[in-house]
Amino acid sequence: MSLGLGRYLSIPLLFIAVILQTTVIPEIRIGGGGPDLVLMMVISWGLLAEADEAIFWAVVGGIIQDLAIGLPTGMSALALVIIVFLNNLLVGSIPRGNVFIPPAVVAVGTVAYHLLLLALLAAINRPVQVGPSLIYVTLPTVLFNLVLMLPVFRLMGAIFEASRPRGVEL
Repeated sequence: MSLGLGRYLSIPLLFIAVILQTTVIPEIRIGGGGPDLVLMMVISWGLLAEADEAIFWAVVGGIIQDLAIGLPTGMSALALVIIVFLNNLLVGSIPRGNVFIPPAVVAVGTVAYHLLLLALLAAINRPVQVGPSLIYVTLPTVLFNLVLMLPVFRLMGAIFEASRPRGVEL
């Protein structure tokens, strides 16, 4: 378990993602759904890095997101940590050139993330409408995330690679 540069990169990168998520993304929504940049970045990092580093990204991204959109602080972080944990358990790390696994993981991960958020909201007695939420928010979000996951995964792969120490040749 190393304290890589990736942990430090998470804060500014996820902060920028949340800013885009709350300013630009609402302009391109279909129904109530749009691309979920934070989720795609966290899943991407989880596919590239060790679990502890991916969990760090999930916590940072979730807390920043909750503060920006008004969810109870920690709710998104908890859901993202669960997604990262399951991803690590079922898929693990993959090469950054893989083009098949990231879209599949983001499709399943988006549905699981939304279901977790709905369950957490219901657990704190917030009104939730599961059917309409899944149809009008989750389904469009899955479609957006499927289309955008490979470019996000490639970008995150380049950032991941740049954050790793290089060996010194003698």
